[in-house]
Amino acid sequence: MQSVDLFVHSNLFYLLVFMVGACVGSFSCVCITRIPKGESIIFPRSHCVCGKIIPAWLNIPIISWLILRAKARCCGAGISVGYFAIEVLVAVLFTILWHVTQSALFVVGSILFVILVIALGIDFDRMMIPDSLTVGGTMVGIIVSGLLPWFVSSGGVFCGVLESVKGLLIGSSLLLWIAIISEFILKKETIGFGDVKLMGCIGAFSGTNCAIFSIFGGAVIGLVTLFPIWAIHCKLNNKPLGMGCQLPFGPFLALGAISYWLFFKEAVDSSFSEMMMLLSQV
Repeated sequence: MQSVDLFVHSNLFYLLVFMVGACVGSFSCVCITRIPKGESIIFPRSHCVCGKIIPAWLNIPIISWLILRAKARCCGAGISVGYFAIEVLVAVLFTILWHVTQSALFVVGSILFVILVIALGIDFDRMMIPDSLTVGGTMVGIIVSGLLPWFVSSGGVFCGVLESVKGLLIGSSLLLWIAIISEFILKKETIGFGDVKLMGCIGAFSGTNCAIFSIFGGAVIGLVTLFPIWAIHCKLNNKPLGMGCQLPFGPFLALGAISYWLFFKEAVDSSFSEMMMLLSQV
């Protein structure tokens, strides 16, 4: 038992987690490409733009992109840097998440992270988030919160499910009201309903505190980190960039939720607890 514990905390296990994350990232790329088209994410196998099936030895996450120098071996077509970026991103997120949790919560967080990364990728490219991710993810979040309630609540199964539903309702309704008010003031849609449903998914997985932080904290963090990436993405894809352009809000929410899980949970939860204590004394 001690040898197993040593292995789980060893650098070799961290490398294993990184490799698993890279493989999941590769699958996430498939989902980002196929889900918006209504295609199966299982069949057919990964194939080049020319239609040829990519052999397994040329489909190794991260490594293949580097060895092939971003060009398909069969026809020489360019391979988007987005594939490489998503694979590295998920691998790094999984590694940090394991370092932070080192428990069954790693499974919970990794499921949410994959949903968020896929949603982020689709929203960046198509300005929409499929219901299969948001609504389906919300159902999974509620179930998981019942099985592993101690992340969203200190109580038992019932408290876990209750906090999950609270996170779903409070997070989505708060964002919905922000969308309604901003649309009334600016006379145009600023936040899509897909973002509202994604917020519900985040709340279902992570509870009320994470939901609120994802909206406001995600907006602040996202402007600093995601806006430059989005601007480059628009430039590379010949999309207009200016005061009249649309900026997807889903990636901001995703970044806020991921930041909460990895870096800010204790600080945010502590701040909210202090605020509630002060309000109760008023």
